[in-house]
Amino acid sequence: MQYSGNTPKSLYQRYQFAVEINGFDYALFQKVKLPDIEFEEVAFAPAGSMFDQKVAGRAKFADITCEKGIRQDGTDREALNWVQKILDVNASSGSVPEDYMRDVDIVQYNRKGNETRRWTLHGAWVKKLEYGELEGKSNENVIEVMTLCYQYHSES
Repeated sequence: MQYSGNTPKSLYQRYQFAVEINGFDYALFQKVKLPDIEFEEVAFAPAGSMFDQKVAGRAKFADITCEKGIRQDGTDREALNWVQKILDVNASSGSVPEDYMRDVDIVQYNRKGNETRRWTLHGAWVKKLEYGELEGKSNENVIEVMTLCYQYHSES
Protein backbone atom coordinates (compact mmCIF):
# COMPACT_ATOMS: atom_id res chain seq x y z
CA MET A 1 0.00 0.00 0.00
CA GLN A 2 1.29 3.48 -0.86
CA TYR A 3 1.48 6.04 1.92
CA SER A 4 1.01 9.71 1.26
CA GLY A 5 4.15 10.81 3.09
CA ASN A 6 2.63 10.30 6.54
CA THR A 7 5.07 7.68 7.76
CA PRO A 8 6.80 8.58 11.02
CA LYS A 9 9.94 10.68 10.65
CA SER A 10 12.88 10.68 13.00
CA LEU A 11 13.15 14.32 14.01
CA TYR A 12 15.58 16.07 16.32
CA GLN A 13 14.47 16.47 19.89
CA ARG A 14 15.07 19.91 21.40
CA TYR A 15 16.66 18.54 24.57
CA GLN A 16 19.40 16.53 22.85
CA PHE A 17 22.21 19.07 22.76
CA ALA A 18 25.36 20.22 24.50
CA VAL A 19 27.22 23.52 24.66
CA GLU A 20 30.98 23.06 24.79
CA ILE A 21 32.92 26.04 26.12
CA ASN A 22 36.40 25.56 27.52
CA GLY A 23 36.13 25.45 31.32
CA PHE A 24 32.32 25.19 31.58
CA ASP A 25 30.34 22.17 32.75
CA TYR A 26 28.19 21.37 29.72
CA ALA A 27 25.61 19.56 31.87
CA LEU A 28 24.53 22.85 33.46
CA PHE A 29 23.27 24.35 30.19
CA GLN A 30 19.49 24.24 29.85
CA LYS A 31 18.86 26.38 26.79
CA VAL A 32 20.78 27.79 23.82
CA LYS A 33 19.75 29.61 20.68
CA LEU A 34 21.02 28.03 17.47
CA PRO A 35 23.14 30.29 15.25
CA ASP A 36 21.69 32.06 12.27
CA ILE A 37 23.06 34.11 9.44
CA GLU A 38 21.64 37.05 7.55
CA PHE A 39 22.99 38.83 4.50
CA GLU A 40 22.76 42.53 3.83
CA GLU A 41 20.90 43.39 0.68
CA VAL A 42 22.88 45.41 -1.82
CA ALA A 43 20.82 47.08 -4.52
CA PHE A 44 21.93 49.13 -7.48
CA ALA A 45 20.16 50.58 -10.49
CA PRO A 46 22.08 50.15 -13.73
CA ALA A 47 21.40 52.72 -16.42
CA GLY A 48 18.42 51.83 -18.56
CA SER A 49 17.02 49.28 -16.10
CA MET A 50 13.47 49.61 -14.78
CA PHE A 51 14.26 47.55 -11.69
CA ASP A 52 17.00 47.53 -9.09
CA GLN A 53 19.51 44.70 -9.29
CA LYS A 54 19.93 42.98 -5.91
CA VAL A 55 22.83 40.88 -4.67
CA ALA A 56 23.93 39.48 -1.33
CA GLY A 57 26.18 41.75 0.70
CA ARG A 58 28.05 41.22 3.96
CA ALA A 59 27.06 38.40 6.27
CA LYS A 60 25.77 39.19 9.75
CA PHE A 61 25.80 36.61 12.53
CA ALA A 62 23.23 37.11 15.30
CA ASP A 63 24.21 36.90 18.96
CA ILE A 64 23.66 33.61 20.79
CA THR A 65 22.00 33.37 24.20
CA CYS A 66 22.93 30.53 26.56
CA GLU A 67 21.16 29.77 29.83
CA LYS A 68 22.71 27.65 32.53
CA GLY A 69 22.26 26.76 36.16
CA ILE A 70 24.72 27.87 38.83
CA ARG A 71 26.22 25.56 41.45
CA GLN A 72 25.68 26.42 45.12
CA ASP A 73 29.21 25.51 46.14
CA GLY A 74 30.62 28.63 44.46
CA THR A 75 32.97 26.75 42.13
CA ASP A 76 31.15 27.84 38.99
CA ARG A 77 32.97 31.09 38.20
CA GLU A 78 33.85 30.50 34.55
CA ALA A 79 31.55 33.20 33.15
CA LEU A 80 32.91 35.76 35.61
CA ASN A 81 36.49 34.75 34.79
CA TRP A 82 35.73 35.17 31.08
CA VAL A 83 34.27 38.64 31.70
CA GLN A 84 37.37 39.54 33.76
CA LYS A 85 39.59 38.75 30.75
CA ILE A 86 37.54 41.19 28.68
CA LEU A 87 37.91 43.84 31.39
CA ASP A 88 41.67 43.27 31.47
CA VAL A 89 41.95 43.87 27.73
CA ASN A 90 39.80 47.00 27.95
CA ALA A 91 41.94 48.30 30.82
CA SER A 92 44.99 48.19 28.51
CA SER A 93 46.82 45.71 30.71
CA GLY A 94 48.85 44.37 27.81
CA SER A 95 46.30 41.76 26.81
CA VAL A 96 44.82 41.61 23.33
CA PRO A 97 41.30 40.60 22.18
CA GLU A 98 42.50 37.12 21.18
CA ASP A 99 43.08 36.50 24.91
CA TYR A 100 39.33 36.52 25.62
CA MET A 101 37.96 35.14 22.33
CA ARG A 102 37.05 31.46 22.38
CA ASP A 103 35.57 28.93 20.03
CA VAL A 104 32.20 27.66 21.29
CA ASP A 105 30.59 24.46 20.02
CA ILE A 106 26.88 23.72 20.00
CA VAL A 107 26.38 20.00 19.45
CA GLN A 108 23.15 18.27 18.50
CA TYR A 109 22.51 14.55 19.07
CA ASN A 110 20.10 12.03 17.58
CA ARG A 111 17.82 9.79 19.62
CA LYS A 112 20.61 7.24 20.15
CA GLY A 113 22.92 9.90 21.60
CA ASN A 114 25.24 10.09 18.60
CA GLU A 115 26.52 13.47 17.49
CA THR A 116 24.87 14.51 14.24
CA ARG A 117 25.47 18.26 13.91
CA ARG A 118 28.00 20.71 15.31
CA TRP A 119 28.09 24.47 15.02
CA THR A 120 31.36 26.18 15.94
CA LEU A 121 31.17 29.83 16.88
CA HIS A 122 34.59 31.28 16.10
CA GLY A 123 35.99 34.16 18.14
CA ALA A 124 33.16 34.24 20.70
CA TRP A 125 33.10 36.51 23.75
CA VAL A 126 30.60 37.46 26.45
CA LYS A 127 28.61 40.48 25.32
CA LYS A 128 26.20 40.41 28.26
CA LEU A 129 26.06 38.46 31.51
CA GLU A 130 22.90 38.53 33.59
CA TYR A 131 21.25 36.68 36.44
CA GLY A 132 17.60 36.18 37.30
CA GLU A 133 15.83 37.91 40.13
CA LEU A 134 15.95 36.59 43.67
CA GLU A 135 12.51 35.99 45.16
CA GLY A 136 11.54 34.71 48.59
CA LYS A 137 8.49 32.76 47.38
CA SER A 138 10.21 31.01 44.47
CA ASN A 139 11.61 27.49 44.40
CA GLU A 140 13.31 27.87 40.99
CA ASN A 141 17.05 27.68 40.43
CA VAL A 142 19.13 30.77 39.72
CA ILE A 143 19.95 30.93 36.01
CA GLU A 144 22.97 32.62 34.46
CA VAL A 145 22.26 34.04 31.01
CA MET A 146 25.19 34.75 28.70
CA THR A 147 24.78 36.60 25.44
CA LEU A 148 27.69 35.65 23.19
CA CYS A 149 28.91 37.70 20.28
CA TYR A 150 31.10 35.96 17.72
CA GLN A 151 32.92 36.59 14.47
CA TYR A 152 31.36 33.83 12.33
CA HIS A 153 30.16 30.23 12.60
CA SER A 154 30.72 27.03 10.70
CA GLU A 155 28.69 23.84 10.65
CA SER A 156 29.82 20.26 10.43
